[in-house]
Parts: sequence; C-alpha cells; structure tokens
Amino acid sequence: MSTPRLLRAESRNVSKIYGRHRALHKVSVTLERGRVTALLGPNGSGKTTLLSLFSTLSRPTSGTMHFDDLPPAKAKLARGAIGLLSHAALTYGELSARENVALFGRLSGTTNPEETATKLLLEFGLEDAMDRPARTFSRGMLQRLGLARALVSNPSLVLLDEPFTGLDRASTERVVTKVAELRDAGAIVLLVSHDLGITAELADDVAILVRGKLAHRQAGRLGTDGFRDLYTSVVEAPKEARA
Repeated sequence: MSTPRLLRAESRNVSKIYGRHRALHKVSVTLERGRVTALLGPNGSGKTTLLSLFSTLSRPTSGTMHFDDLPPAKAKLARGAIGLLSHAALTYGELSARENVALFGRLSGTTNPEETATKLLLEFGLEDAMDRPARTFSRGMLQRLGLARALVSNPSLVLLDEPFTGLDRASTERVVTKVAELRDAGAIVLLVSHDLGITAELADDVAILVRGKLAHRQAGRLGTDGFRDLYTSVVEAPKEARA
C-alpha cells in the first residue's frame, strides 16, 4: 500500500494515562493541510504526549486519532507520511550525518535517499560536517541533523517538538524558512515551542494545553503581541490567581 498524502489529522476526545498520571484528558485538536498549528503550554501540560499520539508511536488510553479517512484502528498506516522531531536525538553516533539521514530515508522508502539527505543537510547549514560522525556534533548541530532526518521522507504531517532549542540565530532563521516552505507546499505542521516570538511568526492556529486539558483553541494569525497576550491570559494569569 502506498503512503498517503495526508490532508487532515485529528485527535477526538483523547486521553492518555500513565499509571496513576493523567497526561491528557479529552483533548480534541484538528490539524489541516497548509497550516502551522502552534501547540503551547507550560512544562508538563501534555504537549509531547499529544505529539506522540499524532506520530502514531503511542496510542490513546481513550478517544481516537484520525488521519484523513483511515479507520482509527489502522492509524499506523499513516506513519510513513509523518515526520517527527522529538527530544531524543534518534541518531547513530558512529555514522556520519549524511549516513544517518540517508539510512532513515532508505527505511522509509525515500527515492534517492543519499541525494535527498545531502540536500537537506545543505539547507540546514551542515555542509562542512555532513561526513563527520554524529557523536562529534554539538547540541545545535544534532538538532539540525534531527530536522533533516525528520524531513527526508518528504512527510505530509510534520511534528516538531522544540525545533529551535540549541540553535544560533542563523540556524533558527533556516528552520523558520523551512517550516514556512513546508506550510506553503501543503504540509500539515504541528509546532511545539517555548519561543513565543518565533512561533507567532509561523503559527496559523493555536492550541494551548494546561494540565493535560485543552484550555484554548484559536484559528488565525495573532501577531507577536497578540500571541503573547493570549498565552498570558490563558496560562500565566490563572496561575497567578491560584498563587
């Protein structure tokens, strides 16, 4: 079966429980083609857990995940269309950057994986290091390598967990440009970041999690000031009121 080009991904009333800890509670979020959805919230609010559900690497305790018209029970069939940047490096230290990305490209069925790997590493400014072992990379270089790995299969659903961590200004600008290109090419992008200024520049929609619940959902661009004001009103102000 060929890998689908996803137009829509959706969580419907999903909850996730780990032992006695409820990470998510009845969260419904819809992601659409050609839009960047910013997923915001304080630490421990469930953002990474929700990304894991959208990646199909984890399953909800209750509720359902939907990818276009695939039945929820067959959600894993969408996995080939999904690119994930997670906190884990997911690289082989003894392999070069080019070998790491090309290997994942081959595993995911990418046409011309070596050529695609080289192109992506160039885009992320790793031209002078693409043949070095990944174990020699700095935190920022590993982050860019992880981005190349996430995109080598030309995914239509792109999940980015703190993609700007460890990046200098030039590298951050490269990533911002790439995310905008992905959106303009019709990808579905879910972006988790604590950098509200950069996120405001990219986000078409906003979803805010607080204590595992969807506290706010809003469509449309807000601008940097509107973005910060929204986050403060939903997350910071209630926190101060409880203090």
